[in-house]
Amino acid sequence: MFKEYNELLKEFDAGFTGYYNSGKFNEILNYSIENGKRIRPLVLVKTYEMIAGKEYNQTVLNYAYALEMIHNYSLVHDDLPSMDDDDYRRGLLTTHKKYGEAMAILAGDSLLNTAFDIMYDEITKSGDYEQMKQRASAAKSISNQAGLNGMIGGQVLDVTNAPKTLEQVEEMYLKKTCGLIIGATVSAAYLAGGEKKDVENMYEFGKNLGLAFQLQDDLLDYEEDKKINKLTYITLSSLEATKDAINDYSDKALSILEQYEENNFLKTLVLRLINREK
Repeated sequence: MFKEYNELLKEFDAGFTGYYNSGKFNEILNYSIENGKRIRPLVLVKTYEMIAGKEYNQTVLNYAYALEMIHNYSLVHDDLPSMDDDDYRRGLLTTHKKYGEAMAILAGDSLLNTAFDIMYDEITKSGDYEQMKQRASAAKSISNQAGLNGMIGGQVLDVTNAPKTLEQVEEMYLKKTCGLIIGATVSAAYLAGGEKKDVENMYEFGKNLGLAFQLQDDLLDYEEDKKINKLTYITLSSLEATKDAINDYSDKALSILEQYEENNFLKTLVLRLINREK
């Protein structure tokens, strides 16, 4: 799995390197997308392969690029002084620290619009009505999970410090962290021509994977978060309860994968993500 993971990672990194043509603003856009873990596009591609039972094609790859564009736009905006006010990301200066706040805002806006350009291109060149419908449904699922019902809604809860209970923290995580992971799994199901049950399964898989992923983040950031009094799942429960919840959510994710034959990559990825260290 690790060889396959690394090969896919290289393919994504190569695709994002120099994605935008030369020019000062395009340099900022390239800077904002050229580094990343690429978890969401990896999940999209491998979910497609699991459901379709065949290797991904260029259309699937383009949807994966679009999803990663949306993820990176959100990071650029997250790092802004009015949001998380971070100076570094992945060991490099954040976009606003390197190029200025105004350019970072515009870069994020451009990445978001590029994502929809990519998906609309795939929809408009569809070969038939059924294919067009699948691609439009995939784009809609990503749009939905990137917006108020997903990532943006979760960010609003985070920025306004709205969560006060464990259930409210879970709601924030479900939207903010799980949103684009659900977007990856559900869009892949549509692109693969999956049945209604596949779409429902992939929603649940993305949700449980995302929650396990976020809670593992909480564990890894525990000491840091404690210093700044950041409210997390651990704050309202305990370290042991959080570990139990990670196991519960990951078990649910794995049980869904058991319904599919070509599940080895995703099963291994789930275990890798919930056992990762910084």
